[in-house]
Amino acid sequence: MEDFRKGAVVVDFKRFFKSNGFKLFSACCFIAVGISILSFVPGANFVSEVVDYIVTPMQMVLNNFSNVATSVLPKTQKSADEYEKEIKDLKTELVRMRTILTDYYEVKRENAQYLKFYGFKKQNKSLKFKTAEVISRDPNDLFYGFTLDKGSSDGICENDPVITENGLLGRVSVVKKHSCRVKTILSPGYKMGAIDSVTGDSGVVTGKKSLADGNKTALMYISAQNKIKSGDIIVTTGLGGICPKGLPLGSVVEIKNDDYDSSFYAVIEPFDDIKSIVDVFILTDFSGKGDIAAELLPSKVADR
Repeated sequence: MEDFRKGAVVVDFKRFFKSNGFKLFSACCFIAVGISILSFVPGANFVSEVVDYIVTPMQMVLNNFSNVATSVLPKTQKSADEYEKEIKDLKTELVRMRTILTDYYEVKRENAQYLKFYGFKKQNKSLKFKTAEVISRDPNDLFYGFTLDKGSSDGICENDPVITENGLLGRVSVVKKHSCRVKTILSPGYKMGAIDSVTGDSGVVTGKKSLADGNKTALMYISAQNKIKSGDIIVTTGLGGICPKGLPLGSVVEIKNDDYDSSFYAVIEPFDDIKSIVDVFILTDFSGKGDIAAELLPSKVADR
């Protein structure tokens, strides 16, 4: 049995010495020994020079590639703080751009408003005004009154006319330090002398409950022989110092009979949708401004 094992070991050693692995190992050993011997022989430095000559260009190529890759490829690993800072910066920039866009549209709207108002201002050089913006509306007001962002600290007074570039909207009814309340021409409590710019027929503009929801008001107390027709422009007379003469109030829609006394009145549609107006002008001074003629409109009309 022992002889058999010895024989098997001898056979394995023979196979090992004949294998490719042993041959490769032997070759590496011979090369290593040869290089070691040559290093001690004078003039044998050419071996290391040859190796340097072959390896150095390859190292340069690899280094250059590494540098290019480093400069071109983005940094893929970032800390959580870096990502958080980038998100915060982007949000800040988004808010800034939204603010710029909002300001742009506001300035554009105001410029268009001033451009149209400029023509009226040229004809009424004595006008002084403040620009204002609607900041709230009373949902319980059936005649769509609103509050503006200007008050007594801005020189606003009670009864100052409130207009747009298209015409008259109403008057200031209540003044606070930094805001004021406006009563519109849709209200029965509003009183204004007016005239048909085409025919010269005159009357009194005041609101009616039946017309307010449709953004309409009325020219009351017109003559039975009036020549007013649909499409005529109704303007202010300027009497009583209530507001400047010639402010547009709206256009005539139709002529109707009053249900109470069979008198005639004209249905007037303002040039602005008073229920949704945003930007206005408050007239603080104008030629002919004076005391309000409270007796201008009979009290019975205000109750309708």
